[in-house]
Amino acid sequence: MMSSFKTRSIGFFRALCAFLFFFLLTGFPAQAKSTKALRWTVTQYGRADAAKQSMFYTIRSSSGKLMVIDGGWESQADYVREVIRSLGNKVDVWIITHPHPDHVGALNAILKNNDTGIRIKRIYTTKVHAGRYKATKQPWDEYQVYEEFRALTKEMKKKKKLRYLKEGDELNVIGLHMTVFNSWDSTVDKLSVNLCNQGSLMFKLEGKKKSILFCGDVGSPRQKRILKRYKKQLKATYVQCGHHGNWGLTKAFYRRVAPQAAFFDAPASITQNTTGFYDAPALIAYFRDKNVKVYTFGNGTNSVKLK
Repeated sequence: MMSSFKTRSIGFFRALCAFLFFFLLTGFPAQAKSTKALRWTVTQYGRADAAKQSMFYTIRSSSGKLMVIDGGWESQADYVREVIRSLGNKVDVWIITHPHPDHVGALNAILKNNDTGIRIKRIYTTKVHAGRYKATKQPWDEYQVYEEFRALTKEMKKKKKLRYLKEGDELNVIGLHMTVFNSWDSTVDKLSVNLCNQGSLMFKLEGKKKSILFCGDVGSPRQKRILKRYKKQLKATYVQCGHHGNWGLTKAFYRRVAPQAAFFDAPASITQNTTGFYDAPALIAYFRDKNVKVYTFGNGTNSVKLK
């Protein structure tokens, strides 16, 4: 009797092992398929016929999440609406690097007249010191554009759908790791001019293998501080060049980034210096000498992949 019982036990154990082995082969692959690693598409919306610099990007995840960065001028609002509508009409995160009209104008127009029903879950931006900005404003700042943005986002702030990002912040945004290297703070307040640009967000978005550094309109007055604090973290697969690639960060900064591709958010008048007024061509020449791919408005709409 004991031998028979032992035989049946061994048989049951073997059957159980066979079942578990079968489950491992058939059940787990299905689960792995459902948790497939995320991918992201970063798109720069440059237009070959654009006459002015501006900045508008989307980042779309393979799971359908959408991030918008800036958006450009108020006059570009219909174009921005069209792009967002084509991507599902829902924005999970809208990042405004700083409230200059060539960055926040389109969002202002959409918030004033959201006739296409765009759903904006949250907005991230830099915290402007209104008093210092007003005291140091220049004609190109168009300070009233910032005042409009502040008024239009008042309700979102109350509902905690607007968040001010600070230097050193780290967070997860649509599955990407975000690190903030620059934002408006007391050291920006000490500057005498161009506070809105120098208080712009600079941040890095990282997947597991690739990354992109967005420099906003940060320029050389902030470079020494950023390099001192974050030089080991600046390296990225792609870079959006500071201040549209013109009168901004220096080659020493971009050597630290060591990108494979660089984005210039500017038309030919700037990137080709057709007016004799701009220095962007020198930076473009530097990148091309390093075999870095350069994207400008002359390329139209440009996309790269993160993973």
